[in-house]
Amino acid sequence: MDTNDGIAAWRVGGDAPPVVDIGVPYADENRNHVLLSAWRHQGGESVPAPPLMLPRHSEGAYRVRIRAQKMLDLHVEDQYSHAVSGSTGGPVGHHGDGIVTHITFSGEWRFASRNRRSRATAGTLCVRRNEGPWDFEVSRGTHALAVHMPASALRFPANTLSVIAEQTSPAARLLLAHLRLFGETADQLGPTAAAAARSATVELFQGLLNDQVIDDAYVMPTLLAAAKEYIENRLLYDADLNPRDIADALHVSVRTLYRVFDQQATPSVMAYVRERRLERARAELVATRLTVSELAARWHFADGSHFVKAYRKRFGETPTAGRRRGWESGNA
Repeated sequence: MDTNDGIAAWRVGGDAPPVVDIGVPYADENRNHVLLSAWRHQGGESVPAPPLMLPRHSEGAYRVRIRAQKMLDLHVEDQYSHAVSGSTGGPVGHHGDGIVTHITFSGEWRFASRNRRSRATAGTLCVRRNEGPWDFEVSRGTHALAVHMPASALRFPANTLSVIAEQTSPAARLLLAHLRLFGETADQLGPTAAAAARSATVELFQGLLNDQVIDDAYVMPTLLAAAKEYIENRLLYDADLNPRDIADALHVSVRTLYRVFDQQATPSVMAYVRERRLERARAELVATRLTVSELAARWHFADGSHFVKAYRKRFGETPTAGRRRGWESGNA
């Protein structure tokens, strides 16, 4: 790898020669057949050849070079390629039916599947679900690290086929540093340590996905619980409690916070805050001798009249009536 790859370089495959190292003249009438034949001969079953289509030029030659390394059920390839197009995915594809990540250092990969498109440009990571066919194009001089893992390894958000992330993002930097170290030490680790390193790698990939896309079905209930806990702890002490502060504390956008409350069939964020303050004030009506005005101020209502109006709307009675009924019930 180049020294400016964005992660510390390691030689994928150690000192072994490339698994695939082919040059084919563009002017050769049989260039596609020559390429695939040579690839099948060199790569065999370890790096199976995808269907490829070379452009026609009168000069020069297509070059492809791949170094490969297995880390338990993770397969890593250091890939360099000139311009080419083809398809991948499914049982005949190069990467098989799994999850494929391209960590692009130079050039560009362009993918298309199910009317969706992804571009893995230099400095980015592209994580793809590869169970269906993808058409791809590679620009000249493209250098990337490709990581293949089983389809069951990662949980993709619903209706998401690919996720793009910057290599400089914190989640990506942590993943890439760990991946490099795992690659350097994979052959030296015992079975238990290797399994732990593999699990950690997959968890970091999952963290990267979750950092880019909210998986509603999996994350929303947890975010809602966290938001409610944060609100509960600040109902009394934070008069200016607002959606921005809550979202910042949970490390999500305000839009995501609104979606959390909407999709989980709860009141809006501030409606929930007001509802909880009313419920806490209602409990103190019976437990204390604070006046209605004191309770209104304590629970951050504008004044006593606003508190009474909100209380009546929520509970169907005035605070005074609620206090009287609560005391009578307690003395019964």
